[in-house]
Amino acid sequence: MTMLHISDAQVAELLDFRGVTEVLAQAFQDLADGRAAVHPRQRTDCAGIKLSSMGAIWAARNVAGLKVYPTVAGQFSFSIILFDLETNTPMAVLDGNELTRFRTAAITTLVASRAVAPGARKLALFGAGLQGRSQAQSLCERFRFEEICVVDPLANPAWCKRVEQATGARVRITAADEAVLDADIVVTATRSAEPVFDGGWLAPGAFVAAIGTSTPKVRELDDTTMSRAERIIVEWKPQSLVEAGEIVLWNERHQAGRYVDLPQLFGGEAPWHLDRRGITVFKSVGVGLADVATAQLVLSRAREGWLLTDHADTSMGALT
Repeated sequence: MTMLHISDAQVAELLDFRGVTEVLAQAFQDLADGRAAVHPRQRTDCAGIKLSSMGAIWAARNVAGLKVYPTVAGQFSFSIILFDLETNTPMAVLDGNELTRFRTAAITTLVASRAVAPGARKLALFGAGLQGRSQAQSLCERFRFEEICVVDPLANPAWCKRVEQATGARVRITAADEAVLDADIVVTATRSAEPVFDGGWLAPGAFVAAIGTSTPKVRELDDTTMSRAERIIVEWKPQSLVEAGEIVLWNERHQAGRYVDLPQLFGGEAPWHLDRRGITVFKSVGVGLADVATAQLVLSRAREGWLLTDHADTSMGALT
């Protein structure tokens, strides 16, 4: 079997947020059912350079994979290799930058679509870089926001205008306090080493997704946000509880009863909706199962000659 190389440009053509959200749900359901396993992230440091790897076995799909990426001067470069478990041979190498963009935004939408009460009307978005814009696009395909507040001194007003035209929402660049006030969903997609807003501003039933960091020494959310949260959702506890700075640095991190991960939620061990109205925090650090599942989707579509324009609604595509 010839091993394929799939470029970032091809990945972008083959993926859509809805499709990735669906395949992630299937993968985490299989993780809950014992038909998948996560290979946790490992990092090696030398002379200011990091080399990281993470992956998964998705036995239900007869595929395993590993994502590898160096970090040089704060910049990442991702590659993913997939193996066919039936033949025990490598199938494909994929450029991973676009894949990472899609799976990170899609997992926020996956969790929000299940944990957020119906009728969410206001989105507060911290960070309007590539990932922040992708978060907005994915969420706007699921929710009908009336207002979107963007907090980023470098935010592009032209992009905000395009979002406004595509969604019908009022889109504004605002200060942090104005954005968070009465927001139903708050997303932080920054590289900030310190909290980006005061958790005291959050509405009682807000959903907060922090996706910008994955190391234990930095955080986007403050202790007030974490302490006010009725529940803190993470992807996979063995990795998330040691990598997430929001959790590691939180001065009340011993309250383990507040944490629930996706295998517990998909396995029915915990409900998606709480009986009482309260703040929910979703802290994403990225896990290898999401990469492998998304890469498997890319490969299957590539083999089928799948074209994005034939299978997906691309009316929101300009939002990135």
